[in-house]
Amino acid sequence: MLQRNARNESMEINTMKLNTNLAQLCTILIVIVSKARVFASDESFSSSLPGCKNTCGNVKIPYPFGISNSSIPNQGPCSLEPKFNLKCKNDAKLIFGNLQVSNINILEGQLESLFLVSGYCNSTNYIRSGLNSPAFTISSKKNKFVTVGCDSYGYLNSVYNKETYSTGCLTRCNGNRNRIENGTCSGIGCCQVDIPPMMRNISVEASDFSNSTDSLGCSYSFVVKDGFYNFSISHLDNFPYERLPMILDWSVGSKNCKASKGEDDYACNKNSYCDDKDIDFGYRCKCKEGYEGNPYHPDGCIGIFLILNINLFV
Repeated sequence: MLQRNARNESMEINTMKLNTNLAQLCTILIVIVSKARVFASDESFSSSLPGCKNTCGNVKIPYPFGISNSSIPNQGPCSLEPKFNLKCKNDAKLIFGNLQVSNINILEGQLESLFLVSGYCNSTNYIRSGLNSPAFTISSKKNKFVTVGCDSYGYLNSVYNKETYSTGCLTRCNGNRNRIENGTCSGIGCCQVDIPPMMRNISVEASDFSNSTDSLGCSYSFVVKDGFYNFSISHLDNFPYERLPMILDWSVGSKNCKASKGEDDYACNKNSYCDDKDIDFGYRCKCKEGYEGNPYHPDGCIGIFLILNINLFV
């Protein structure tokens, strides 16, 4: 009996040691995987081509985007295509066309930029904003279209394949601002609508009704990152923004995956695959499962391998 009890106690102690070692092993694996992901995120997702500027201000410039040509002789341009060529103004502002870029996301194929607010004031001051590039569309999931003003309306226009598509909204106050509330954008003083997918080559225009009873007010229309803009009654008389953040979806090439594979300019490199789901112009590249990094970079995606020599003493 004593021997049996001793044997049971020994088995319980060994089981406790095994569980402790397994818990330590799990902790080690989590730490290593986390560090590997941080390494891949910091080093690979932000990688530019050799000899190319990889930051402007505090914004990283990952390939396929780039600025001008490589400093290495005969290396060529820093961007995959001319449409991805950027400019760095005063080593502080990253510029794409008429937009200031604040972030480039390789994983989701998105670019965050500051977009001009369109304004219309008593027929004397008119500002109209726009963006022309078929490879860049307004993200329908991460933006809203907003119009601010009394007796105002705004349009978001998109031109593709020589056809024009539009969406918009209107606000009416009828000379009475008493029912307008801060923080609300439901049609009195401020209105907002969802943005349809695939809107590109866009223009934004703001206007007011010819019989408006609010003769001193202005109208403002803009695309803005969802959740960023918070309406205030004071904005009806003094709108505080000239530009607001907007999210653009981008793609490479001009054909779908099937038509692009095998072509000399096919952009998806080692350990990556082509994805054209919900994309009607070009395609995107993504890393295969088990790999991380920048699928557009010539080095391709990086595999994460964990090799551990662990002896469990029981």
